[in-house]
Amino acid sequence: MSLRGTVVLLLLLCLSQLIFAADSIREARSKGKRLGSRVDKNISVHKGKFIIKDKAKCSWVARGEDIYTMTVRCKPRNEDGFSCKYTAKPSTCTEYGSNPKGYWKQIGRSVAIQKTLCADARALIRTGMCKRAPLAAHFKLTEISQEKPPTEKTPTTTSTKLQCTERTDHSEVAKEMCGDSWASLCAFVFTIVQSGDC
Repeated sequence: MSLRGTVVLLLLLCLSQLIFAADSIREARSKGKRLGSRVDKNISVHKGKFIIKDKAKCSWVARGEDIYTMTVRCKPRNEDGFSCKYTAKPSTCTEYGSNPKGYWKQIGRSVAIQKTLCADARALIRTGMCKRAPLAAHFKLTEISQEKPPTEKTPTTTSTKLQCTERTDHSEVAKEMCGDSWASLCAFVFTIVQSGDC
């Protein structure tokens, strides 16, 4: 066998090992995600749907135990949608403890009539039952996916792109699977083969 044939054979062997390792890592990650969702049984979820005045269909989902994060998503007919997140600590409102169902019903109404939804950080989503409660009991805007929602009359809006914050170092796996001499090439190929957001 020639030197070229040996190199090609070793490269193919290394690639097959990398693909196998990538599948193993993906499988381990998905198992981890499934396990994570099983552990979160204490987190309660409340949700609702509504339509705002420009006929955009919106939905909200609030998740949490003590501190709740509410995600609001709206999709106008012929435009890109927008979303944002609000946070609150309903337990600081004494009436919440005696009537949590009524609290979430009022939150649903309050979100639906909010005039500056996902636009004004000063505007709180409040409930009537918690008028005298501390500010933490009311939902405050914490994250916006667009600079301005399409409900305002602006020429264009820009949405922020998600950036990959997790960079995986494949050098250890490459050394283990391919040996020291092929580690850099295998790490490069492994990075290319890896699927996902990163």
